[in-house]
Amino acid sequence: MMDELSKLSDIELKNKLAQLKEDLEDVENERSFIFKQSGMHVSSGKIVAQMEEFDADITKLKTQISEYSDEIERRD
Repeated sequence: MMDELSKLSDIELKNKLAQLKEDLEDVENERSFIFKQSGMHVSSGKIVAQMEEFDADITKLKTQISEYSDEIERRD
C-alpha cells in the first residue's frame, strides 16, 4: 500500500484523502441512520450483520485515511 501511495502526486494524495474522509462520513451517517431506524420491520440479525459491515468499512476507511495522512506528512 505504501509503495502505491509514494507513486501518487501530492494533489492526487490530497484528493484521495478528502474522498476517503467523505466516504467515512457517508458510512457513519448511514450507519447511524440505520441504527436509529432499526426498530422498524427489520430482523435484529439483519441489523447486527449490517452494523458489522458498517464497522468493517469504517475501520478500513480510518486505516486508509491514516496511511494517506502519514504519506502527506512524510512529504511535508
